[in-house]
Amino acid sequence: MRQSLSDTLSSSSSASATKPKRRRWTREQLLKNLEILNTLEAPLPPTLPPSPPASRSASPAPGYKRKSESSSDPDSAFSTSKRPRTSSFVDKRHAQPQHSYHPHHAHQPPHSHQPPNAPPPSSSQPPPTSHPHSTFASRQEPEEGEVREEPLVPVQAPSIPAPPKAALDVPIRRPKRGKVPLRHFDNLHDIYHNQGRMLKYSGDARFWSTYPPTHREYRPLADPPPPNSPYHKHGGLIARLELVDALICFTFSIWNRDYGRRACNKETWATIEAFLIWCKQKWQAEEGINDAEKAFIGLIWMIEAFIHGRKLYYTAKDHLDHETNNLTKSMKASISKAADAAEAATGGTAGSLNTKSNGTPIMLPSPASIAPANSANSTPTYRENGTPSSGPNSRQASTAQPPPRPHRMQNGPSPVPFPLLPSHLANSPLPIPSDLMKAMAEVREPIGPALAQDLRDFVVGFHASSWCMSTSQTTLNLPIIMRCFPTTFNRMMHSTLLPTEEHEPDFEDEEGELFWPGQLVNGEGLGWVCLMGKAMIKEFGKAYGYKGIDGVVPKPKPEDAADDASTHRNANSVPSGHSSNQYHSSSSHGHR
Repeated sequence: MRQSLSDTLSSSSSASATKPKRRRWTREQLLKNLEILNTLEAPLPPTLPPSPPASRSASPAPGYKRKSESSSDPDSAFSTSKRPRTSSFVDKRHAQPQHSYHPHHAHQPPHSHQPPNAPPPSSSQPPPTSHPHSTFASRQEPEEGEVREEPLVPVQAPSIPAPPKAALDVPIRRPKRGKVPLRHFDNLHDIYHNQGRMLKYSGDARFWSTYPPTHREYRPLADPPPPNSPYHKHGGLIARLELVDALICFTFSIWNRDYGRRACNKETWATIEAFLIWCKQKWQAEEGINDAEKAFIGLIWMIEAFIHGRKLYYTAKDHLDHETNNLTKSMKASISKAADAAEAATGGTAGSLNTKSNGTPIMLPSPASIAPANSANSTPTYRENGTPSSGPNSRQASTAQPPPRPHRMQNGPSPVPFPLLPSHLANSPLPIPSDLMKAMAEVREPIGPALAQDLRDFVVGFHASSWCMSTSQTTLNLPIIMRCFPTTFNRMMHSTLLPTEEHEPDFEDEEGELFWPGQLVNGEGLGWVCLMGKAMIKEFGKAYGYKGIDGVVPKPKPEDAADDASTHRNANSVPSGHSSNQYHSSSSHGHR
């Protein structure tokens, strides 16, 4: 063995010694080869699916060439409609037995494996990427004695998840104040009362400055805004925003004083009525305004409606309920006395209606008194010894029974309301005689002047609140707020506050929770109206650079105001028939 090994080594060394040397290429040959490489096409991008590897020469399966699309071979459709498949554990498991038959499958990428018993491709699904001439991979029918395998469901690629929706503009939940002292509400009253005065003066002054210089109401500002500023371009709109802002501040200040005391001072609320009318006139005079600006007109109507509702509720709660209850009791006692006097005057003809002495009211007759004697369902009439009687005397006795009493029938409303009738007349089924009803209807009860005025004010206030709320809903409602004031809408809809927590939000907060005003019949909700109105002004005013109290026209000192007034009188004479205090009479709201 050693001898043969040494012979082999010696023969190999001699062969290597006699092997000729490789000749080095010249420069011209290298350039010529590089030119051949330049003629090659650009490589395919890496994102395309890899093509199946060519079969090795040692493979038992015959090799084949990929044909062009114009080829007449029907198998060319398999090579032109390939697409990658996602790999799975099931594909790899079923691909392992093929390695002994097709060794080139080991070089395929994982996503190109195809189960051997996959169903044939349909017209909507591309065929598998297995070899078209491989009988093992394409065999569908099992051989004799072989168990048919269930076709595997191809693994589908995971769907791309939809992008997450934009997060809602949920308001910030501020810490709650809880029970606050009365001093807190009084401070808020003073603060926003002063701000209301400043905004009212600024709105009036700015509104007058928007007139043409030749107009009789034109009054220039002492310090006008720059020409390119929003306060100069949108002077009229800024003036109307300041006026409605002043109205909200006045309303909020009065409401704080009432809310802290759980009361309603109608005299104080009367001081705001004239300025409320002035604001409505300035906003309604504008034509061609959009829905957002019309919403402020609805806001003014809503403020007026809730003011009426608050006064109605507390008027009924404080004294009107008690006074009308006493008046009703006194009226019922007088009617009862009049009924007794009328019954006594008729000589007792109406005394049969009186059941005060009887233990029970008059009952209806028995069915035995109205049914015929030979009726099978009638109740028999008994003699004294307990046996029924069936003679003619019994028929006469049955016919002698009084007829049934009819129930009281009323044709229209009664002159005397049913709750005011005496009890024996109210419980009687007989109709009340006309003379008795007339005597009760003529009863009068005197009332004082204060109660009469309160009743009249209550009726007028009810109609006013109903009219104002109906008018407000046409231009201010939840769909309009959602469309024109989305931030304010989200602050109200995604709120955790209760209807009774009007004192919790901060009046200047732009991100806290709010609450949609409820029903005005409970006397509350005016604080929510003011908070919503302030949020609407802040949201709407951002597009116009509205600054609120920071951008008001400062009120001049008394000596400066006197100089301005004299200058204005010299420049513009008052025409005949025009009162100089016309604006004061229409815009003064009596609130200092």
